[in-house]
Amino acid sequence: MTATFAFEGFDIPVDLAILTGGGEETWAGISAAHLAAYARYCPLRAGHDVLEVGCGVGRDAIPLTGVLGPGGSYLGVDVSGPSIAWCQEHITGRHANFTFAHLNIRSEFYNPQGALSAPEITIPAATASIDRIILQSVFTHMFEQDITHFLREFRRVLRRDGRVFASFFVLGKESVQLSGATADVLKFIHAYGKGCRINDPGHPEAAVGYTPAALRRTVRRGGFAFDQPLHLGSWCGRHGVDDGQDIAILKPSRRVPVPRRATLGRAPTP
Repeated sequence: MTATFAFEGFDIPVDLAILTGGGEETWAGISAAHLAAYARYCPLRAGHDVLEVGCGVGRDAIPLTGVLGPGGSYLGVDVSGPSIAWCQEHITGRHANFTFAHLNIRSEFYNPQGALSAPEITIPAATASIDRIILQSVFTHMFEQDITHFLREFRRVLRRDGRVFASFFVLGKESVQLSGATADVLKFIHAYGKGCRINDPGHPEAAVGYTPAALRRTVRRGGFAFDQPLHLGSWCGRHGVDDGQDIAILKPSRRVPVPRRATLGRAPTP
């Protein structure tokens, strides 16, 4: 019998919670922190149509049922097939306006048998149908070519006044200095392409960071601009901030992105 724990009226499978990130002890706290961050930087309101990438087993989706209300909608996508199946059965079963779709992308940790690379994916949402896109700890496991593809898909599905909430590890001067002087934090000492650094060369996707210049380049190539200054997090040992990872709020740019000839989805050579 699968071990579960209770969360807002649902029995969450422990194994899928761990795959999402965190267990019973941290689940509710992380969920509350996520919703507080959305409220601070990119409010989700009743009636909004929301896309969550990396929804896992519904840690944010479940409380969002009370935020978006029956007049809004939610689409959660994830590379974990079992997590999506659980959400479809248990969350959509109670809230028909909350739907879920499996993106069968290859991922070292989350879906090693996946059949597709990121650039082969089309987000299953209509053009200009989404008000808010949210991603927690997703781009922190991805390389620039794949992030650019997802951003272009976001540009397609997002309404003109829509916004993207995405977390990153941004390797600015202060972050690098703090992480170098702080024990038990990510160091990102291994170069992995232009402006990209990783924490573990044995598992490149485990944690991926970008210089501010590389992040700006990726955002621009994806067809977006920064709506706000970056909200810097505590991951590097920074004190006095509310967020763990660095938060970027993006808006569609006026410039339409032009696909580059470079092969997308291929990790840069270290």
